[in-house]
Amino acid sequence: NGDGTLTQTISCPADTDTARYNLITTTNSAASITCSKSTGKYNPPFLARCEESRKISSGHGQQLMNLAKYLDKPCSPAATGEISKDKVIAKLNSMTDTNCGFRHLVPCLLENKCTLDTEKTVCLYDPAKDELQMDYYVTLNTPVWTISERDALVQKEEGKFKFWQCSDVYRKRRRRDALENVFEKLSANKTFVGDALQSKHYVAATAVGGCAVVMVTALLTVLFVRLRRKRSQDMETVDLANN
Repeated sequence: NGDGTLTQTISCPADTDTARYNLITTTNSAASITCSKSTGKYNPPFLARCEESRKISSGHGQQLMNLAKYLDKPCSPAATGEISKDKVIAKLNSMTDTNCGFRHLVPCLLENKCTLDTEKTVCLYDPAKDELQMDYYVTLNTPVWTISERDALVQKEEGKFKFWQCSDVYRKRRRRDALENVFEKLSANKTFVGDALQSKHYVAATAVGGCAVVMVTALLTVLFVRLRRKRSQDMETVDLANN
C-alpha cells in the first residue's frame, strides 16, 4: 500500500454443480488482513480459509443390541438356522419382508430415496460385550449438500431392526437340497426329460441289462456243449458194445 502497510485478501472459488465454497473466519482471521508498518504484524494475524463442500452421496448407520438376556447369539460362529449370520443378513437386507429388514426404520429406504448396499451389510456378535452389531450402508438417489440433510434421510428411526417373526422365507439352497428335489420329482413324475441324472441312470441300467444277456447266453452255450459231448460219449459206448 502507499502508506507502507501490506494487505492480503482471500476470495473463494465460484460454486459448481459438485462443489460449494464457504469463507470461514474466526476471531483471529479475516478475508482481508493488513500488516502495520509500525508493528510489523498482521491484524488479525491470519487470513480466513475457504472450506470446500462436496455433495454427499452415501450414508451409514448402526444399531447395537445387548444380548445378555438371551441364550441364542445371532450372527455368532455357533449360530445356526434362522439366526445364522447368512440368514440374519438376508433378513436385514430384505426389501419385501413386511416385518424384517433395515428398510422399516431408515427414512430414505422407506421413501425410496436411496438404495441399500447389501454387499456392505454387517452383522457381528461381540462375545466380550455380549452385543450384536448391525450396520447398513446406503447410496442416495439424489446427493445432498449438508450433513443435516443426509442425517434426515439416513439416520434410523426409533425401534429395533427385526430379524425374527419375518414374513418371507429365508432358505439357503444347497446342492444337496437341489438333488433331493430332483429325486422327489423323479419319484412323482416318473419321467424327467433332458436331465443329466436321468441320462446317467439310463446308461447304467442298459449296461446291467446287457451284461445279464451275455451271461445267460454264455451259460446256454456251455450247457449245449456239455450235452453234445455227453451224447458223443454215449454213442461210442453203444458202438463198442455191438462190436
